[in-house]
This record gives sequence, structure tokens and C-alpha cells, in this order.
Amino acid sequence: MSFDKKLKTMRLENKMTQEYVASRLNVARSTIAGYETKNRQPSHEKLASIASLFHVTIDYLLDDTDSIELNPSQGIIYSDAEKELVLRYRKLSSQSRRELLSYMSLLELRDSKS
Repeated sequence: MSFDKKLKTMRLENKMTQEYVASRLNVARSTIAGYETKNRQPSHEKLASIASLFHVTIDYLLDDTDSIELNPSQGIIYSDAEKELVLRYRKLSSQSRRELLSYMSLLELRDSKS
């Protein structure tokens, strides 16, 4: 998914208006609209602010592919299920990501007691 689509998707999933995002980034609402329509590209500083606002990485914002490459230099082979987990995680809203991580912590705790 392209940056403009990711930004709009994340904004809507988090129930944020363009005005709200603009105020958080200290830019005009029209700037956010431009980012969402490919008419404008954010500076590195603004990319960092957007990543922080939505709790994602800059790499995630700029990656146009849905492919996944997890540390290939380390020779680790990931199963299809592990790759699918990461791809599906990346599609979640920020709130859903936090909830999933909390749930995973509970599962880890349960497994450690088994």
C-alpha cells in the first residue's frame, strides 16, 4: 500500500480528522490532504512525526509492498504462518496493535506456567 493510502487508512481507523492530524504535526489541513492525495510528500521530520503519532515505523510508512523480509542476512527462515502474522499485524489500527500485544503477553504468561 502506498504512503498516501496508509496515512488516510490509519487516520480513519484511529477516528482522526485531517484537522486533528494537521494540528498534531503543526501543518495546515491542506498539507495533510495533499499527503493523502499524492500531491505532496512530507519531509523526513514530518515522516518521523507521522510515524510517532500512529505508532508505526518510517519504513512501514514508505514501504509500498506487502512483501515481507525479516532479517534474511541472519539466515533465519520464517514460516508462512509467521509471515502472515506480520502482514496482518501491519494492517491493524494502532489500538488493535496494542490490544494484540497485550493479549500475546497474557498467552506468554499462561504458556510459561504450563
